Amino acid sequence: MTKQMLDAHDCAAVLARQEQRQCAAQAIMERLSPLDRWKALGEPYLCGAMSYGLLVKPDIDIEVFGELRIEAGFALMGEWARDSAVRRIQFLNAIGETDAGLGWELGYQYGEQRWNVQMWLLPEDYPGPRSVDLVEPMLAALTPRTRCAILRIKEALLRSGIRYQSIDLYRAVIEDGVADAHEYERWCWTNSSVGLVDWRPDSPTAASQPHDHI
Repeated sequence: MTKQMLDAHDCAAVLARQEQRQCAAQAIMERLSPLDRWKALGEPYLCGAMSYGLLVKPDIDIEVFGELRIEAGFALMGEWARDSAVRRIQFLNAIGETDAGLGWELGYQYGEQRWNVQMWLLPEDYPGPRSVDLVEPMLAALTPRTRCAILRIKEALLRSGIRYQSIDLYRAVIEDGVADAHEYERWCWTNSSVGLVDWRPDSPTAASQPHDHI
C-alpha cells in the first residue's frame, strides 16, 4: 500500500471518528434544545468545534447575545437540572472582566462519556472577538487536507495530555501548513497567542482547491 493510500485510509478513519462524536453532540443538542431555550434571553448561536465539524474533545459551545440576566439564566439551568443525565452545572460571573459576560457549563452524561455544554451569555453590543464570527470563515477555509490535519493533531495532543488553544491550532494548520503534533509544538514556541484572539482564516483560492486532496 502506498503512502498516499495509507494517508487516505487514516484520514477516512479520523473523519469517521469525528462523525461519531458529531452524532453524539447532535443527540445532546436535540435532548437539551439550548438554541430554542435561550431564545427567551437573546440570540443564541452554535460555535466552536462542533460548528466546524472538528470535534475531538466532548465539548459543545454556545454564545447568546442579549440582556445579562443572571436570574433568568439560573431559571433555565434549573429546568435542565431535572434531567438525570445532567450531572453538574457550574457558573462563572465574568462581568467586568475581558469576557464581559455570564457563563454556565453543564456536564451531561451521554452513554459512557461526560460532555461539557459551555454557554456564554454576552451583551448585545459585545465588541468581540465573538466565536460565532469565526464559524463561516472557518467553514469556507477548511479543505479535506486541513480538516484531517487538525483532527489528527487534536487527537494526538489529547492522547498525550497536552493542553492547546484551538484557535492557535487552526492558525498553524490553515495558515502555516503544520501537518502533525510535533510540528505544532515547535510552531507554538514562537506563535502561541495570549488572551482573546481576533483571527479569521482566508478562504483557499480557486486555483489551489483542485490540488488540495488527501
